[in-house]
Amino acid sequence: MAIQRSHHIGAVTPDLARAEAFYTQVLGLPVVDRLQGDGMNIAFVDLGGTWLELIEQKERTEPPAPNRKGLGHLALEVDDVDATYRDLVAKGVQFHVPPTTATGGIRLAFFRDPDGLELELFHRE
Repeated sequence: MAIQRSHHIGAVTPDLARAEAFYTQVLGLPVVDRLQGDGMNIAFVDLGGTWLELIEQKERTEPPAPNRKGLGHLALEVDDVDATYRDLVAKGVQFHVPPTTATGGIRLAFFRDPDGLELELFHRE
């Protein structure tokens, strides 16, 4: 057995249309596949080689609390954290960690998707 690469990361959402609009219209990522039928409603968004599987589960009545176990955050590599930050703020995205430089010359910023999943803008300088 040999792991070759990551394929996708699954994220549950109570509102697939809202989550899909955020990832496609706000972040500018393409939908690359869909699975629908038999109570299943899923969209796959390409994160640049790894897909994000958005899984709709309507029985949830409120957004989940920020993750405390399991998937903590999803890092999105960008060519310019500050420029991407400005673009997203102009689109109404609220950041809880503005652009900052961390140890090792890593430039980063953090925000959340509509369901509370923490997202990181990441660039190693």
